[in-house]
Parts: sequence; C-alpha cells; structure tokens
Amino acid sequence: MNEVRTTEPKPRQVFMSYAAADKAVARIVAEALQNAGLNVKINAWALEPGDSIAQRVQQAVLSSDILVVLLSPRAVASSWVQTEFNAAISRELRDRAITVIPALIEDCDIPPSLARWTYVDLRRDIPGAVLRLINQIRAAPEVDFSRLDSKTFERMVEDLLAKLGFSVLRGGITHDSGVDIIATFHSRDPFGAEQTETWLVEAKLYRDQRVSVSALHQMLGFLMTSGGTKRGLIITNSRLNSVARSFLSESIGKTFYQLRVIDGTELTDLLIQHPDLIQTYFTSSGVHE
Repeated sequence: MNEVRTTEPKPRQVFMSYAAADKAVARIVAEALQNAGLNVKINAWALEPGDSIAQRVQQAVLSSDILVVLLSPRAVASSWVQTEFNAAISRELRDRAITVIPALIEDCDIPPSLARWTYVDLRRDIPGAVLRLINQIRAAPEVDFSRLDSKTFERMVEDLLAKLGFSVLRGGITHDSGVDIIATFHSRDPFGAEQTETWLVEAKLYRDQRVSVSALHQMLGFLMTSGGTKRGLIITNSRLNSVARSFLSESIGKTFYQLRVIDGTELTDLLIQHPDLIQTYFTSSGVHE
C-alpha cells in the first residue's frame, strides 16, 4: 500500500529581480504574490544600470527557493542579464536547486542566459498570467522525487516528454538498445521540409548519489551501437558530479554525438510548467512508494 504523506510543503521564499525602472510593475506582481500567501522579497534586487549582483546573489540564494526575473528592454540591457547571469549565479542556482521563472512584462529578446527556462507572459491578461505564476510557485515544493520508485520515475519522464512534443516509445519494446525510452521529435526546417530527431533516453532516479562519468560513457556506448542515432538524453533527479560535469563540458562540439543531461533542478523547472503531471505523480493520490 502506498504511504500517504500528511505534512505540508514548507513555504517558499520568492526573490524577484527587475530593472529599477520597472519598479511599479514589480510591486504590482509582488503584491499579487503576497496576497496569495507567498513570501516575496523585491527590494534587494532593484538594479540600477551598471549594478553588479555578484556579491548580493550569494546572500540571496541562501534564503530563497524561487527566483522570478521580470524581463523588459531595461532589464535585458542591464549588465547582470547580459554578462553576469551565467558567470556569477547560474552554477549557484543549479547547485542550490533554485527554481528560476522568467516573466516577460514587455516585448524584448530573451537573453541566452535565460533561454532554457520557459517564461510566463505578463504582457497581457495580467490577472490570468499572475495566477499561472502563482500556480508554478506553489507547485515547486510538491516535486519530491523521493516519493517515486524507478518505474514511476520512468513513466513520469515519458509523460513529460510527450508534453514537450515528443513521440515516445519504450526502448525495450522497439529496439534491443538497452535504453529506457526512444523519443522522436518532428519539426520543420526553415524551408518547410519535415525533419525528425531521434533521441535515446535514460531515466535515472538516484537516492544518494550524483550522475557519474560512467553514466555518460554508457549513453555514448548506446549511441555508438544504435545504428545511426546521434542524440542521447539523460533525465535525472540528481546532479552531475564534478568529473562528469567536466567531461560533458569538454565533449561539446568534439564528438559526432550529442549528449544532453537534464538534472534535478532543470527537471523541476520543466515539471512546474505542467501542474497535471505534478498532480499525477506527487500529490497524495499520485504518490508511489
């Protein structure tokens, strides 16, 4: 019988980053979040042009669980978005499992440093958009991978890939490849021709360890014997250890094969965009021990 957990998730500390010129909008959003019972800090990151967050972020990430970044032409032009986000805090955010939610408040180009996160659009229908933002923030503490066994984790990964537009087949059903999942993604090139990407996917649930370089070598081995597939994806609740992180970084662009790892922090970021998956796999009715 599944064990039902009765404890409530701890309240999340929300940190909001915005350009100083967008303070009025920031206060409207912050007030809506506060009225929903969320603990929001906004003043510490009211950044003037040229301000640096390299020192401030160290204290912020120690006390926060969620980082909401309000994006506008002023914010995108600021030095922290353009040059400091990756170098100063991206590793810190990942290592401390900080959930990042970009929120678009005006038309602007999404900075490359924030492109991997799906943004919340606050440009129109602000009440509805703020409600979606609130739901994402509330969903984050529900994601507790310790509630899942390996088979349930694999099914969750399959469902998430389907939400992201992949056609999903269990690896053992279609190929004797040794991988958990074979996923295909259909799109069109700039000239309108249909193209298909095939990914070999491993869903790895860890209890007390990180992803090692041997897991990366194993996936590369699957790719080498796959008969033409060159894209490998590891989705895990854990993080890369230092050796694996260095190996992955050094191998980018140096091999015929493309190897991608979605770690626990990025996986949580993806899941909170799909509340129905969280309802299925992490609420009391969906818990699998």
